[in-house]
Amino acid sequence: MEINVALLTTAEECDTALEILQAEKTQLQRRLRNLGERLESRSATTVDVSEGIVSVQAILKGYQAAVDLITDEKAKRELELKIEREETKLKALQNRQANYNAVSVVEDQVDHTQLEAQLPVLDDAITMVETHKGTL
Repeated sequence: MEINVALLTTAEECDTALEILQAEKTQLQRRLRNLGERLESRSATTVDVSEGIVSVQAILKGYQAAVDLITDEKAKRELELKIEREETKLKALQNRQANYNAVSVVEDQVDHTQLEAQLPVLDDAITMVETHKGTL
């Protein structure tokens, strides 16, 4: 859709339009910055959570294999407690994975790309209004 700056017939209308466009651009830049920071954080956390799950699963396999071999009841109970703690860690990591996963990273990347695409449109509109204002 073309932007029809000819609809602005006074310098005051142009100034109002410029104020609105500048405010929108500032807000868009802020959203882009915040989303970019969130994207970096989410990407790193996604990797950390995935690696944490793999690590805890490996520890659990080792503990579970060892618990079958231990005959001392005290040592066996201590290892069973360690297994319970690791299972709790695993559940917590799996719950975090619901929020920090590859799909959520891709969603944020799409949102970021869409916002980035809006900036040139705003810049062009601001330039057009400024140019039009100069002709009034």
